[in-house]
Amino acid sequence: MRDIRGDLQDRANLLEEQINAHEAQFEKLIDQLKREHDQRLEDLKAELDAVNRLLELELRRLETAPPVAASARESVHQVSRHAPQHAPHQPVQHVQPQMAAPHQPVQHAQAQMAAPQPQLPLADFLVRKLNEAGAMSRDDLRRLSLQEGYFVDAESADRGVHTTLLSVVKSGLIRQLPNGNFAPATVLDTIRLRRAM
Repeated sequence: MRDIRGDLQDRANLLEEQINAHEAQFEKLIDQLKREHDQRLEDLKAELDAVNRLLELELRRLETAPPVAASARESVHQVSRHAPQHAPHQPVQHVQPQMAAPHQPVQHAQAQMAAPQPQLPLADFLVRKLNEAGAMSRDDLRRLSLQEGYFVDAESADRGVHTTLLSVVKSGLIRQLPNGNFAPATVLDTIRLRRAM
């Protein structure tokens, strides 16, 4: 009877190699899943941070903005209170509001009115600008959002515009070109998105 211990040892070695290769492949897949998970969490946290910053800015803007209707009513009331009383047959004279002296500080409400206040949500603003002007870079969109008063500094604008652009690209309203610029979604892109959904 032939000794088959060598064959069995070879078979055992082969099975061990297959097990090791399978374990290595499994570990590689786990590492890849962890990296994708971490990247996704990082993107979501950055987007959440940007949304929270926008929410803070919006709350601050609403808290500091003077109510237009109330201030207009108050100024009309003050003018009518200081206006001289006229007999019914006399013509009414127009009263000019008093101008502040040059050395007096500017009122807080006037300073607020001078600062630009965004009217649209940032995502709608970016989509509108891309539809009006065509393809633009992220820096151009960041500059425009700063000019419109969406952000107070370039750093917060860079993060906020980046995460908002990612969100709007995912929604299919705009697309990112191979050169990195952003452009409005074409009709073909919209049809593809609807089919994918």
